[in-house]
Amino acid sequence: MKRLLIVDDNSVVQDILTEFFKGRFEIQLAPNASQALSLIVRQAPHLVLLDVKMPGLDGLSLLKSLRSTGVNVPIFLMTGYDSLQVAQEALNSGANAYLPKPFDLMHLDRLITEAIGTDELQPTK
Repeated sequence: MKRLLIVDDNSVVQDILTEFFKGRFEIQLAPNASQALSLIVRQAPHLVLLDVKMPGLDGLSLLKSLRSTGVNVPIFLMTGYDSLQVAQEALNSGANAYLPKPFDLMHLDRLITEAIGTDELQPTK
């Protein structure tokens, strides 16, 4: 099972994403950049969902740090504070996607499928 690392200091966001992707991914949670780095080093995820605004090191700085050290895992930046400038900086710094919150979970699912080739969530009939 592929690992999905969710880095967000908001437990509600963590819970929603965990519930949505449970059974399809091994979910790893980190409330800050420090814990995310530890998880990335110990057990590399297949994809990272990374919040921009967090206490301590912000998501954009963590993205830049990871890319500068050669971490090549797909990283999707999420933010509740949408800004064209931040979006451009994120994509120029190596983010694979930039997602303003709230975002459509089915759209996120399609992006993840494209990035790491997992089975797309099938709608229930």
